[in-house]
Amino acid sequence: MSTPYEVLEQLLSTAQAQTLDAAGKDAWQNAASALESISGESPSVAELAPRLAMPDELVDDFGDDHLVLPIELSTSQDQSATAYLVLPTPIAALFFDSTADDPADQEQQTVVMASTMAGQVLQTINATTFANSPSAIVFSLDDIVANTMPDVLGAMDEPCLALSFTLQTGRILPVALILPGTFLDIVAGSYVAAGSSESGDADGLGFTLTEDELNQAELIEDPRHEEQAPADAPEQGEPEPAAVGQPAAPAPEERDPTPIGAAPTAQRAQFGPLPEAPAPQSRSNIDLLADLQMEVSVELGRTTMAVADVLALGAGSIVELDRLAGEPVDILVNDRVVARGEVVVVDENFGVRIVEVLPRPRDVGRAS
Repeated sequence: MSTPYEVLEQLLSTAQAQTLDAAGKDAWQNAASALESISGESPSVAELAPRLAMPDELVDDFGDDHLVLPIELSTSQDQSATAYLVLPTPIAALFFDSTADDPADQEQQTVVMASTMAGQVLQTINATTFANSPSAIVFSLDDIVANTMPDVLGAMDEPCLALSFTLQTGRILPVALILPGTFLDIVAGSYVAAGSSESGDADGLGFTLTEDELNQAELIEDPRHEEQAPADAPEQGEPEPAAVGQPAAPAPEERDPTPIGAAPTAQRAQFGPLPEAPAPQSRSNIDLLADLQMEVSVELGRTTMAVADVLALGAGSIVELDRLAGEPVDILVNDRVVARGEVVVVDENFGVRIVEVLPRPRDVGRAS
């Protein structure tokens, strides 16, 4: 049976296959550590079967009930792609111990448990395996959906690496991982092994020369650069005869050759005056950002709940927040708290009246 590396060589270049093979092993070690901290048991992988396939060749693999966990990646270069982790719903319910009399409740509980575990694993991989990524790659989990993999594959048109394996802890969970070529290509360009350098090391060129070796080196004149001497040119070492009526040119001053290792003479560079800077435009920098759209949200409060409590939520449940009634609410701009206010009603719509604007971080630093 082929290994993942051998399949990757069929899809990508050898260098990319080597990088992805190292990234996969690194990611699994960190994922296993996260899974062990969640379940309390050391996980292992069995029955690993990789294959290269087109999407339409994989549709028949997902005829039974299953859950699809979309794993999205994004980079600072605006690259994005999605891979898919697929779990069989009945076995996943047993694995997460989320069985219930109502199939709908069982599926929802399994989704919550799978989302919690997968989210923590991806956070660990972001913080470890790809912490040194030159493209700032980030993996995140999108909404889990049920029984949609045939439709997902029908919309894809690129070859994929399809991995099937069994995750073993105290229980067994069959897993399928569909990795499109674009997803793999981005990952290969974003992974940097711990302790390595992106720009390389001069010592890795394979040779070094000491200063003594350079001084003892013999210069060999390249015959391709020799100029053809004219037929009547004087031989080397004989002075050129002076023209009639003109004094003879003095012999050139002899000097010792400069050794290869001698240090050159450094002189201060002379520069002309710089041109005057153009007059600043009347439009300020803030005007360039004036039309940008920013998300403003109001937070009433927060709380922390155990997974079991979340699973127990239903219509009519009350979640107690960490803020007293009547206290100012937080006003956030792009997830950053910038002010506090009080809730009001404006024409039958909720609103918020600002009662305090928080100082910006740089203002706080100046005040201290």
